[in-house]
Amino acid sequence: MSTLQLQNEDSPSPHLFGEIAECYDYPSLENTLLRSMAQDLGADTSVLMHFQKDDDGYRVGHNLAQGVANKVHSQYINKYHRTDPVIVNRASQQPVKTKLDAITDVYRLSDVCDQKKFLESGYYNNFLKPGGIRHVLALAIRPQVQHNDLMVVVGFHRTIGSHDFGTNALRKAVSVAPVIGSTIARLTFKESLSRFQLLSENLQAILKDTGYIILDEALQIQEMSHKVTSEVFGDLPFLMQHISKGIRTMISNGTQHMEFSYHLHGEDRSLLNENINFDIQRSKSSHGQSRFTVRLGFTHADMAIARCAEQFGWTLRESEIVIALSKGLSNSEISDNLSISIRTVENHLRSIYVKADVTSRTQLLRQLLIHTPPSHKA
Repeated sequence: MSTLQLQNEDSPSPHLFGEIAECYDYPSLENTLLRSMAQDLGADTSVLMHFQKDDDGYRVGHNLAQGVANKVHSQYINKYHRTDPVIVNRASQQPVKTKLDAITDVYRLSDVCDQKKFLESGYYNNFLKPGGIRHVLALAIRPQVQHNDLMVVVGFHRTIGSHDFGTNALRKAVSVAPVIGSTIARLTFKESLSRFQLLSENLQAILKDTGYIILDEALQIQEMSHKVTSEVFGDLPFLMQHISKGIRTMISNGTQHMEFSYHLHGEDRSLLNENINFDIQRSKSSHGQSRFTVRLGFTHADMAIARCAEQFGWTLRESEIVIALSKGLSNSEISDNLSISIRTVENHLRSIYVKADVTSRTQLLRQLLIHTPPSHKA
């Protein structure tokens, strides 16, 4: 990070440090960090981008914008972040071991680019210039988390025709950088913990709610759980019809294990809860006779979402919105339930769709079903 000597007049407003440190999630940074600090730095617009490294480079997670047009913001997320000189410069540096909770570097775009080559580059002519952006001051933050594969970039912009960020603005950014880095590290740890708790709670639900039936080799019921007797999965003749068919197939094929699903139709079941799963395991009793243990469950919506969140890189907030979508809530209802604006909901949806490579809610729900194997039961 830059080691400029700071003067009192170079520091941001004192209350800004406390406001940033007290932020409880990424969206809360939009006002305290992006808007307030942009004013202090004399920036016209600002963004916060959350990058997770994968085999193809970096995928975008959290993405906040203040004053940036939706079209420009989407272009950056979908394409141009890959050639952003700040990202390229920071990604090429080797991780540094430190006792700090985050490594934060402060850049001006003019500090990391040859200006002549930059003005001739596709990144400038195809993205920044059409978006009206000429000068950028960025903080590249690498929280000290496991695998060290996360980078957060906070960028402040000035329009074409403006002067570049001067020494005073650079010094202000340097002075607040440790607080921003520490806050990002805390929010990253908080999200990791929340994601772990979500998976743990879903696993407990699965273990608690799974039904089972134990049959002898004559397919006579020896034991069954309360979930079966209470007809949560349908009446017994319905279940035995499908179980018997599955067991006959197992005997015919000489297999010891079989899984299959049956599609239910009912007004009281959501799209993600229409499949009942059968898991049949063949074993021997103490008398050497065959017996069959059948475990039953419905596809669990939250497990589907947690699994997809891991694969597609959805943030915790994006996962919450997908859960709301799976319940059939509208954008307005999601806005009310999560206490966020409809525009924020729409921004999150755009990011969710891009990451899952879909263009509609229907396609998204199909993706959830595809990525939920029968072994995920509840």
